[in-house]
Parts: sequence; structure tokens; C-alpha cells
Amino acid sequence: MSNHKDIIRQYLDGVHRADAEAVLPLVTDDVLMEKKGQPALRGKDVLRAVIENKDGAAQKAVGEDVGEAPRPLHKVERMVEEGDTVAVSGTVVVPLPNGQLEILFSDFITFRGDLISSLESYMVPPAAPPGAPGAPQG
Repeated sequence: MSNHKDIIRQYLDGVHRADAEAVLPLVTDDVLMEKKGQPALRGKDVLRAVIENKDGAAQKAVGEDVGEAPRPLHKVERMVEEGDTVAVSGTVVVPLPNGQLEILFSDFITFRGDLISSLESYMVPPAAPPGAPGAPQG
């Protein structure tokens, strides 16, 4: 039995704490990060910049300057492993000055040995509750 799920938990915890030194040993040198609908990113140096938010990506993603606000938190609901790939689904909670933003996610994380070699992410906003503005009318 592999320890891939434990490695993913360590990865997500390190990302949440903005601890690049904890995350980088868990990935390959040429790690590929793909958020569908955005350009792919490759390599540990790029991952370090993302983790440390050196380009303000976290603020740009939600359209607000969140300054030193707490970092997004991944709430994992399920992990399913097949071969060298683990499917992870859940909710990302992004703290904002006036509340929070919740985004549903599904990630497919592929391993080379015991190192993460690629992360393929799909993110969507949750559906509006029935009767709310923007909710489908039935």
C-alpha cells in the first residue's frame, strides 16, 4: 500500500502554511501544475513563488487585496487512488476581508515514485441555492 495520500496531506498542509521548505521535497524537480483554463506552470522555482505568493496570485484570483489575511484552506472530502494517481475532491475556502469565498475542487495528482510529478486542478463555484439570484429556475 502506498503512502501517496499521506504525502498529499503533507503537501496541502505545507501550501496552507506557505511553507515552501515543507512542500518542495514532496515534488519532482519538473513538477507540472495545471489549473484548467489557465497556463500550465512547471518546476520547483515556480511552485515556490506560488506558495510564497510572490506575484500576488492569491489576491488576483479573488479580485481583492487580502494583504496578510489567512491563506486558502483545502477541505478534503474524498481521496481515491488508482495506480500512480490520486483523485482529491473537496472545497477550497478563501478568507476575504468581508467573509469568505468557497470553491469546489477536484485534483488529479500523479506520482513518480513517492514524489508528486503533476497536479491537474479543476475549480468551480458552488451552485447558488434554489431561489437565490443566479440559481436555475425549475
